[in-house]
Amino acid sequence: LDQQAISMLQSAWSQADVELARMLDTRLQQAFHRMWIHLGTAALLLAVILTVVFFVARQIAMPIRNLANVADQVRRSGNYQLRATWGSEDEIGRLVAGFNSMLQQLDDQRKDQEELIARASATEAQRALIEAIPIPLMVTAIPRHEILHANHAAHAWLNGRKDDPWISGMEPSLRSHFFQTLSDLGKVDEFEVRWTGGVVPTWALVSARRLEYQGQPAVLTTFTPIGQIKQMESRLELWAKVFDASSESIAVMDAAGRIITVNPAFCRSTAFEMHEMVGESPDFLRSSRNAPDLYETVRHTAGIKGSWQGEMWIERKNGESYPAWLVMNAVRDRQGTITHYIAISLDISERKENEQRIHFLAHHDVLTGLPNRFLCDERLQMSLQQARRTGSLVAVLFIDLDRFKNINDSLGHHVGDGLLRSVAARLLDAVREGDTVCRLGGDEFVVILNSAFNVEEIGKIVEHRLIPLIQRSHEVDGATLYISCSVGVAVFPNDGNDVDILMRNADAAMYQAKKLGRNNAQFFTPELNARVVAHLHLESDLRHAVERDELVLHYQPRINAQTGSIAGVESLVRWQHPTEQLMMPDRFISVAEESGLIVPIGTWVIRQACLQHLLWRENGLGEIPVSINLSALQLRDGILIRTLIDVLAELPIRASCIELELTESILMGNATDMIQIMEEMKALGFLLSIDDFGTGYSSLNYLYQFPIDKLKIDKSFIKTLHSAPHHLAVTKAIIGLGHTLGLEVVAEGVEHEADVSVLKEAGCDELQGFYFARPMTAEHFEDWLRMHRMNVPRIA
Repeated sequence: LDQQAISMLQSAWSQADVELARMLDTRLQQAFHRMWIHLGTAALLLAVILTVVFFVARQIAMPIRNLANVADQVRRSGNYQLRATWGSEDEIGRLVAGFNSMLQQLDDQRKDQEELIARASATEAQRALIEAIPIPLMVTAIPRHEILHANHAAHAWLNGRKDDPWISGMEPSLRSHFFQTLSDLGKVDEFEVRWTGGVVPTWALVSARRLEYQGQPAVLTTFTPIGQIKQMESRLELWAKVFDASSESIAVMDAAGRIITVNPAFCRSTAFEMHEMVGESPDFLRSSRNAPDLYETVRHTAGIKGSWQGEMWIERKNGESYPAWLVMNAVRDRQGTITHYIAISLDISERKENEQRIHFLAHHDVLTGLPNRFLCDERLQMSLQQARRTGSLVAVLFIDLDRFKNINDSLGHHVGDGLLRSVAARLLDAVREGDTVCRLGGDEFVVILNSAFNVEEIGKIVEHRLIPLIQRSHEVDGATLYISCSVGVAVFPNDGNDVDILMRNADAAMYQAKKLGRNNAQFFTPELNARVVAHLHLESDLRHAVERDELVLHYQPRINAQTGSIAGVESLVRWQHPTEQLMMPDRFISVAEESGLIVPIGTWVIRQACLQHLLWRENGLGEIPVSINLSALQLRDGILIRTLIDVLAELPIRASCIELELTESILMGNATDMIQIMEEMKALGFLLSIDDFGTGYSSLNYLYQFPIDKLKIDKSFIKTLHSAPHHLAVTKAIIGLGHTLGLEVVAEGVEHEADVSVLKEAGCDELQGFYFARPMTAEHFEDWLRMHRMNVPRIA
């Protein structure tokens, strides 16, 4: 109970303390409230007082501060357009108005100075700008065109002129047009002219504007040099003309291979129009005659290597194809990227035809169309290879027409050519399919008979077909001609194992057929081969006969038929072979003719005979005329006249003592050329004679034109004077013909006294033969001549 009472007492005391504390706090707050009211009232009164003071001070300091701020801003910015503001018109207002008036005056002065400076700067900048411009520029006054200003780049265009530059710069008509345009439009743009007022005439684009320059009307003119452009235009124009005028077809394609443009030659070659090709791929020009991958190869190669060239077939619009030589070039930019392809092609149809023609001519005879010697050797080589595989025979027939030269000379070369064509056709008819007929040249033909079973078969073809066909009449230019042939046959493998041996042996067999009377065929034999080998050795030895001094001259005298005195001698060559006896001309002259050795031998004979003539004269035997035989090859070689001139210059002899003998067949071979050569020899003073007259086919139309002095009757007529009356008649006719033409007549082959009497009675001028003397050496002739002069002439 006590504890409860204590708690109650403690609770009552706590409540009393709280109430007391609340009452004390209330009294304290009331005291502070009154205090703050008194302080606020005092502060408010103080603020009112200070506000009134501030307002009064501000009214006095604000215009001054405003003026100071404006002055400071003007000082710092330099902007004289700033103004101070004040609303009243009291003393401060008048101060602000005066300050603003001063600023206005300063601003007006500043503007005037800036304008002056701007004008000066603009003028200087204008000049600097004009000078800095790299384009030639000048300003000229209106209307007299004095030069007011010109930059440095324009000095070369004015060449020092200060007055009107247009007078010397433009032609009158162009100048008038220029200023008319300037007057109408006030400007001229890119007036192209060849300006001639500068150091050198120059192409330029002239542009002009009317303007005010330093207060006066003027014209500003600029010059744009276009000399290089004009050169480029000229070059482009030239290249365009070249492009259009080129005979080669040119096509320009883009990187994708589409055609951009083509020249007229391309259109002519392909027959396509340009509009049909532009923008298209050239695939439509492909020909099936090309390899399938050719076009891809061309593009690929041109892209890698930069170009491709070669042959290609191009198809025309009508479907025909023609061969062309194509050059494809790739055009690249600076980065190396292909931008275009240029294709240049040339139609080589004619060249291909010419190549084929040339190939044909290289392997065939032009006159007959038969294979020539080259193709003959090739065909024969192939025949031999086949024969070796099959074991068959191959026959080589060497055919020579008999006396073809007589027909050629008497009827003309055109008839001879026609006869050769006819013979070629007959030979083709005579052989079998697979055989070859060739013409080696002249009247020589070769026939290759393939796959023969035996020699008898070959003989039947030759005897029963080939020779009879040739013998049949030939109709040529309205003339009926007859001719025969001599055939030599060599058979593989019996007569040789290669081309050269077979050809040589067949040729030798043909010559054997000639010797046996012509118009027959002869097979090659070992005996004939021996003669051929001997012939070759003889030719080899003959090549050194002159340099080894193995040749000698024998001399046979000619006798005056009326007086019996010596009329001259004929020089006859002999060969003292190192291993054989003295060799007569009939053994080696033909070899010399065939090999061409007759030319150096003939030169030696001429010199030796002339030298002997001189030696006889120096030995006191007098001037004995010497006659020298000439060969056809000497006349055709071209050095004969030079040789004769050299001999006359070297030896003190008279040309009239030297007689040059030409056979009738030589003269008729090419009568017109022979007349010219004979006239040259005659002009040197030599005597000329026709040897073996009567055996050829002399044309009387030419005979009287020949500048000859003598006719020598062939010995074949003299030998049969008494046994063949017609020969005597011919001999007398020749003598009469010679005398009618004013020629001396010499009879060769006089061997009997009866011959002398007949010839003397017929009026023959000179006689020559064994009856008087055989050919002898020069030493023996000297002895003979002395004895002859001591004795009474045998025909006196």
